Amino acid sequence: MQRLVLILFAGIGMLGCNDSGPTSPTALSPQYAKGGGGGTVSGITVTSIGPTTGSSAAEEVNDQGLIVLNAGSPSRAFLWTPSQPRGTSGTLQDLGTVGGSASQATAINNSGHVVGSTGIGPFLWTQTGGMQGLGLASGWTSAAPQDINDAGDVAGTGGIGGANQAVVWHVSVDGAGLVQVAGRESLGIPPGWESSAGFAVNNLGQVAGWISTAAGPNHAALWTPSPEGWIIEDLGLLPGDYGSGAYGINDQGQVVGWSRPQQGCIHATLWSTQGGKLVSARALETQGGCSAEAWAVNNQGQIVGRLTLKSGQNATMWSLAPDGSTASIKDLGRLSGTGGSLGVGLSSNVGGVTEVAGFSQGTTQRATLWTVR
Repeated sequence: MQRLVLILFAGIGMLGCNDSGPTSPTALSPQYAKGGGGGTVSGITVTSIGPTTGSSAAEEVNDQGLIVLNAGSPSRAFLWTPSQPRGTSGTLQDLGTVGGSASQATAINNSGHVVGSTGIGPFLWTQTGGMQGLGLASGWTSAAPQDINDAGDVAGTGGIGGANQAVVWHVSVDGAGLVQVAGRESLGIPPGWESSAGFAVNNLGQVAGWISTAAGPNHAALWTPSPEGWIIEDLGLLPGDYGSGAYGINDQGQVVGWSRPQQGCIHATLWSTQGGKLVSARALETQGGCSAEAWAVNNQGQIVGRLTLKSGQNATMWSLAPDGSTASIKDLGRLSGTGGSLGVGLSSNVGGVTEVAGFSQGTTQRATLWTVR
């Protein structure tokens, strides 16, 4: 299974070579929403944060409420900055491009550093240094960052030796916002597997993603750094399932994603690990629904993704009990005039409030912020 394409943008590599710089921030006001059943969502504010026209989708939100999103065709990376920390009105800033006419952001950390891809390949953007290339290691033919932690580890996937492999850049940012790359490395593929992909990295430097073969299904996987090299753990499948993949990881080593049978409902899945080794795996509760996916997990054990119920497919938040079981489920609703939604990233819970970034789907996708109390 490939990473879900949030917006059907034209491929960056096929676009022209006209560089384009960022534009000035544009002020936006919140647009409130209805829940899946048509009523106001209790304790949840749902805000449209993208441009007023065209398709858009938010990728991630940090603990200050800054959100990275992509909009338009060709794709442009944007930063949404709240007027006050974790607010519901703010400004939208085009982050520009280098080496082409398109860019796509994938993640932001708590320092406000953004990673993604543009005409020059992988980039890291800072407010004072702008968009800067992360480069490729010897033997890499391409690479795409997917996540960045607060220590400056960037995880993603690179083209190496004719196959995809999970990779990491180790970066630092100086006082002027300039990026220094201390190292680039492949995380390896376990014996019997042919390729891998890195999707999320926690503040311990652990990377979650998946391993795969050309003929068989994916398995969710975890890479853990050690003095002897990378420890690779095949997280496997839920009983009776056929394939799995990991989208998110927190600092406790809780990994979230999906596990699916050959036919039937996809399961939103939680893998609990310790020291880089699998301890347990379980499906998240679905309240009788079918086809759930988990996309991100914070250090307080809150998980976002989506769940399909009879009322439709909506962004969903699961909260975990101390033993890893599901303590509660919240339907986060969607923007008015749309038919479904997906939560892709979430902040820490600060003062009883968690922010979720993603999109609502109508005739077009619309970047969405959920403020959950």
